[in-house]
Amino acid sequence: MTNNNKRLLFFVDEGGFDDFTPLFLSMGFEVDFEGSQRKATQLAKKNQYHVLVAEFSHNPEFRDRVSNIESLLATLENHAPEAKIVVLYDKINQPQLEQLRQRYRMDTVLSFPIDEQAIRLAVSA
Repeated sequence: MTNNNKRLLFFVDEGGFDDFTPLFLSMGFEVDFEGSQRKATQLAKKNQYHVLVAEFSHNPEFRDRVSNIESLLATLENHAPEAKIVVLYDKINQPQLEQLRQRYRMDTVLSFPIDEQAIRLAVSA
C-alpha cells in the first residue's frame, strides 16, 4: 500500500552501494528503480514523481555535460518542479557536483558510504 501514491524514482548508474528500494517501499513509496539514464529520463517525462534519488557520476569523457544526471534533473525541473531531489555521490567528484549545483536544485546531497538513517531523513524531510 502506498502513502497517497507517492512515487520515487531511484536512479543508479554504477552502483556499488546498498539497494535502498526495500527502505523506500517500507516508507510507503511506489518505487521505480532504473539503471539507465535515458530510461530514467523517459520515466520522469511520463510520471509525476515526488522524490528522485539519483547517483551522481562524472566522466572526463563527457563532452557537453558535467555529469550523468543533467538530463534527468532538467526533465524533473520541467515535469515535476516540486520533486525532492536527493543526490548520492563519491567525494572524488565534489568539484563537478558543485558545478552542477550551480545550475540545478538539489535538496540533499549524501556522500558514500550512504547511511540508511541519513537517506531515510533526506527522503522523508
